Amino acid sequence: MDIIDAHTHIVSHDIDRYPIDPGVDEEQAWHRDHSVDADELLAQAAAAGVRGVAFVQAISCHGYDNRYVVDSARRHPGRTIAIGAVRPDHPDARASLRRDVIEGGMNGVRLFSVGGATAPLDHPDMRAITAEAAELGVPVVLLAVASQLLSVRPLVDAFPSVPFVLDHCGFADLGGVESFPGAGDLFALADLANLSCKVSSITLQATAHPRALWAALVSRFGSDRLMWGSDFPHTNQPDYAGLVDLAKRTTEGLDPGARADVLGATARRLWPAVG
Repeated sequence: MDIIDAHTHIVSHDIDRYPIDPGVDEEQAWHRDHSVDADELLAQAAAAGVRGVAFVQAISCHGYDNRYVVDSARRHPGRTIAIGAVRPDHPDARASLRRDVIEGGMNGVRLFSVGGATAPLDHPDMRAITAEAAELGVPVVLLAVASQLLSVRPLVDAFPSVPFVLDHCGFADLGGVESFPGAGDLFALADLANLSCKVSSITLQATAHPRALWAALVSRFGSDRLMWGSDFPHTNQPDYAGLVDLAKRTTEGLDPGARADVLGATARRLWPAVG
């Protein structure tokens, strides 16, 4: 079974060429304590049996300068893709997205809400940059927290041709019993056919019932709209192979087709270049 890691972060050791810019998360220390560059990450992925990876822009160290993920993906074709980040309310947002996609080959864009971590996602600037992504034909990856989940629907509904991916399952409340009573706002999005969910290590570690979570998500979204991502090394856990093992162990209860989807096939359908 081919495994695709749909969510990794890389940090360049060449800070003259790719400067460190704390972006919006300057208090985070993971990129100082546990950083890996592209070659180091790919070596660990290969050793863990992972066929391909998505390099997701780490705004907490390289800000919104997507050059390192773009350049790294171009150096490793057939194994990697680049998911950049754009600040929607920046005056140059649409132009920079076009440049990174058309000239750099960027495969998707990750968006953060305008106005802070709790602001609604359906902001005019979010719509404008999503319209640009639609024109360019690239998926949009949304980083939302639980309080923002209700505002996911208007944005996704407005662009039915755009594939959206919800990072970390929207940080939904996955505590409590196996029925996940706090995750109603997440489950309510399951009817949005153009929305997929990324189940990361953070997601799996947020519940005492990770196997039941996979089953609950598959029953609602379908396995063809679910994908796994390690979030390595942002997890602050240096054991990449352990995160891969977590994904493999917690999906053992799924039927073979569904398991193949969430561990790789869904990501490959969305981004064929990944491996």
